[in-house]
Amino acid sequence: MKQFFSFVQKEFYHILRDRKTLLVLLVMPVVEIILFGFALSTEIKNLKMAVLDPSRDEATGRIIRDFEASNYFDVVYMAERVEDIDRLFLGNGIDLALVFEGNFYSKALHEGDASVQIIADGTNINTATMAVFYASNIIAAYQEQMAQERLFQAIGGESTELSQVDNAGYSSGSTTSAPVRITPLVKMLYNPQGKSAFTFVPGVMGMILMLICAMMTAVAIVREKERGTMEVLLVSPVKPLVMIFAKTVPYLVVSTVNLVTILLLSVFVLGVPISGSLVWLFVLSLVFILVSLALGILISTLVENQVAAMLASGMLLMLPTILLSGMLFPIEAMPRVLQWVTYIVPARWYIDSMKVIMIQGLGIEYALDDLLVLMGMAAVLLGLSLKFYKNRLE
Repeated sequence: MKQFFSFVQKEFYHILRDRKTLLVLLVMPVVEIILFGFALSTEIKNLKMAVLDPSRDEATGRIIRDFEASNYFDVVYMAERVEDIDRLFLGNGIDLALVFEGNFYSKALHEGDASVQIIADGTNINTATMAVFYASNIIAAYQEQMAQERLFQAIGGESTELSQVDNAGYSSGSTTSAPVRITPLVKMLYNPQGKSAFTFVPGVMGMILMLICAMMTAVAIVREKERGTMEVLLVSPVKPLVMIFAKTVPYLVVSTVNLVTILLLSVFVLGVPISGSLVWLFVLSLVFILVSLALGILISTLVENQVAAMLASGMLLMLPTILLSGMLFPIEAMPRVLQWVTYIVPARWYIDSMKVIMIQGLGIEYALDDLLVLMGMAAVLLGLSLKFYKNRLE
């Protein structure tokens, strides 16, 4: 038994002595439970919404107030024309639009059938579907409330003055008018068929490029150090930085091949069109590949073995790419702190730009912010990677 406790004590000593391993063992579960607990949510909150209300009557006003009172939508814009709605969607200023028809209250009350159009951004079909579901429920709840009010007025013995004329000047007390019915007309922009591939293809592109470029580059360089062959390479006539770049070129080529393969499968198998410029799509992808390569080189300067490289890549790259990039879960549904964290996740900017160019078919001016952010990340990360490698090689 004494020998047993001696071995236990020795193993604890090794764990406590290796601070990096101890950090992974203790910090990784905390990080994962926070990310999975808060980021893995299909619930939507605070989606930006615009309203086009030509009627501006009592009914539309109450429906708009119901939307504002919910936790799901923020009415950020009252449009005057249909062109305003189009402009807001093109600039990613809104996630949902509500367009009422003219004379909405009169048609709902007397003709018994009024319509309201719900327009959603179909580039993220999961978020769009949930947004349409919540919006339809709010409208259905008002329809039921309106019907109950009419029934109460019909049998409640209210005075003629109160029952025959309402604030909008329409009769509301007649028992012979048609039943109230409000019909939501749903329109999915950029993805009319509601295919999930329109959402997942840009995300999968970002995940694969990050996996090949960053994780595999970090593991490949660390493997040279772990086997002791890095020193042999460093004493060769080739400059160290040239050698490092030479080791990353194959992963750049493999990533390019994967990019072409994904695009071909997306178009000819999954039916996802490339609606925008193919040239700008490759330019954005190349910049993202440079960011991923720089991350891989940076990770390889911080760890000494392949296991640590895999763990570091998984924590620093794969989990944020899957959970915090908007690939699977809407960023709007995350807590405010995690939304701020997403700004430093390269995949977020790449996936956004791919949706703009590939799915929405817009010009580079609508993805210029994403491109500039990725270029800035590439410059900073390449500078840090080269600096650290020079310090390690001196």
